Amino acid sequence: MCKPTVIARKGKISVSQCSNCKMVNIWNQNVLISFSFQQFHAFIETTKDLDFDNYMETSPNGLEVVVLATPYPDISLVFTRKEWYNFFEALQEAAYMQQIYKMVHFS
Repeated sequence: MCKPTVIARKGKISVSQCSNCKMVNIWNQNVLISFSFQQFHAFIETTKDLDFDNYMETSPNGLEVVVLATPYPDISLVFTRKEWYNFFEALQEAAYMQQIYKMVHFS
C-alpha cells in the first residue's frame, strides 16, 4: 500500500515519494509528474545545469518563461523565473532528503 511522504516543498511545488512502490511525485499546481526513483535521479542529472536565461522566451501574455519539453510532444511545462527556481530547488532538496531517508532506514 502506498504511503507517500512529502520530502520537499518550495513555493507551489511539492515532491513526495513512496518507498513501497519506489515512485516520486512532483506536484506543480495542476500538473502531477511521476517518476521511478531511477527516472527521478536521471531527470535531475539531465536538467541540473539548465539556466533560465539561456532558454527564456516571452509568453503570449508578455511574461518571461521557459518551456520545458516532456517526452510527450504535445505536453510541455511552462515556468516563470520564480517557478523555475522553486521547481529545481525542490528537486535538489528532495534528492537530498531521499539520501537521508536511505541512510536512516537502511543503516
